[in-house]
Amino acid sequence: MTQARGNHVTLDGASLTIDQLVRVARDVNMQVTCDSIALEKVNKSRQHIERIVKNYIEAYEENADGDEPVKQVYGVTTGFGEFKNIPIAPAQLEQLQRNILLSHAAGVGINSDADDPANYFSAKVVRATLVIRLNTLLKGLSGVQPALLDFMVNCLHAGIIPLVPLKGSVGSSGDLCPMAHMFVTLLGQGRFYVVNQASNRKPASADFRPASELPQALGVETIPLPGYKDGLALTNGATVSAAILGMAVHDAMSLASMADAAAAMTLEAICGRTRAFDPKVHHARGQRGQIDSAANILSMIAGSSLVNGCEEVQDAYSIRCAPTVHGASRDTIAYARMVAQREMNAACDNPLFFPGDSPCDAPDDPTLRDPAMDWEAYSVGNFHGQPIALAADFLAIALAELANISERRTQMLLDRHHNRNLPANLVPAPGVNSGFMLTQYCAASLVSENKVLTHPASVDSVPTSANTEDHNSMATIAARKLQTVLANTQAVLAIELLVAAQAIEWRAGCQMKPSVKAVSADADAKGAAKGEYGVTGAKSFAQATSDENRGEIAAQLGAGTRSAYLSIRKLVAPVIEDRTLDEDIRRVRQSIEQGSLENAINMALPNGLGTITPLQSL
Repeated sequence: MTQARGNHVTLDGASLTIDQLVRVARDVNMQVTCDSIALEKVNKSRQHIERIVKNYIEAYEENADGDEPVKQVYGVTTGFGEFKNIPIAPAQLEQLQRNILLSHAAGVGINSDADDPANYFSAKVVRATLVIRLNTLLKGLSGVQPALLDFMVNCLHAGIIPLVPLKGSVGSSGDLCPMAHMFVTLLGQGRFYVVNQASNRKPASADFRPASELPQALGVETIPLPGYKDGLALTNGATVSAAILGMAVHDAMSLASMADAAAAMTLEAICGRTRAFDPKVHHARGQRGQIDSAANILSMIAGSSLVNGCEEVQDAYSIRCAPTVHGASRDTIAYARMVAQREMNAACDNPLFFPGDSPCDAPDDPTLRDPAMDWEAYSVGNFHGQPIALAADFLAIALAELANISERRTQMLLDRHHNRNLPANLVPAPGVNSGFMLTQYCAASLVSENKVLTHPASVDSVPTSANTEDHNSMATIAARKLQTVLANTQAVLAIELLVAAQAIEWRAGCQMKPSVKAVSADADAKGAAKGEYGVTGAKSFAQATSDENRGEIAAQLGAGTRSAYLSIRKLVAPVIEDRTLDEDIRRVRQSIEQGSLENAINMALPNGLGTITPLQSL
């Protein structure tokens, strides 16, 4: 069993969790070790490869005249892909494995500047990829030499990050291109940089070092060279795609909770009705995510004096249907979590080796087996990234929907015709001040971008390797798009939280009742001329929202929304008059990314916000 104690994780090839993956990917102080039983499997599998090679070399030399066919084992004694039927001379077997790393390192970035860090996967993605590939090889089905596992562990501990170009993978036979870039450093090719906790920053071109300096960075005299089967074992599998999906699932689970928190704050700001969140309603439908989302929102607003204060019978869809929309996204995250969890602990190599067993197409009587046929290796399709591609595409759609409905709630809060008697754009003295107007523009641009990015990559396939590889998953493209959609959604929710905090201050701090007729455009103009908004001017609003009065505002909120509101106000001040808002958005977004806002809310609630559990696994 994979274990994590403090800053230490032990990998066994079967039980790596998403939380452990993220901890190692994001914390260079995490220590990784390999389970001893798993290492025994690796050694046994390696011995099997060495026997195959030994028997091949003997048969090859005995049959120097080519009178009899010599049994071939794909990827060990033959070329790859289109060249699968070309036997390799014994003296070239190890060079074959090194050549796959050299020839497959053919990726590109977003521009032609080799020194632009934007052209390469982040350190977190590279570290997550190393962890998953290490865990995969520990299953003992790939035949890799154990020294390479030690090398990977040492790279994690030393903070070694090979430069891996963003583009070039079709997701089958796995992420060949980026994986080759990662491990071609074993041959002194390519470049790397070093990260550590003290210099937790984005790399610059000055940090890039030639791979020839890798032994020095690791503090060793030499690093292992790939031998029989090793090059194929290091590259075959959609490991980069799985790494991105796993980390995205981790962040998506938190984002779903933040969506519920944002909806709860908006519900209070408009004095909305809680009937739409009654547990009976959602159990009647029976969708798990919907039930959990409604429960989260009710828990957040428990004790609020603002809700149910409106005379209208029902609220807009973006409020009333929030559990339904959020819940569907939560269920999608649960599906993606199941896929990612399986893939992180999967044997994704090709071929695979099961010493002592025979493939299902082998005759039961060994004497009937054609001696020229390969009965040793299982040439299969576990490297294909389709499960990851579909999950990444689906997850991107689910996150985009969290952003879509959030932007609608932000628009509602800023629109005086729909926000139930709150000021337009939530600012005193409108006209001279635009307030939060452009935050909605920003959110609109992000959700529009998401709509383009959620076109699925998984429905596409361009054949490769002379049509030998005639269906490809495009998993890495789906995963990279998912990263952008996730980041956009974090920003959109940060905007809603920021706007909702100010809306609550108008409602609770300035006692603006939702039943009062909305202020007209003429009144807006008159109030602006006086430096006021209706009965509440800039000075009055500033006083009502000052530090000494913030507790009175918070006291009117629910248990969870109170914590969220106060946490946001520790980061940013109310907007009294126009100022740049990008830093406000960035601070709230960072609290989402780092989990500090979610933690603060969880501490305020009896049972915290509901977690998202994976669907039933095998």
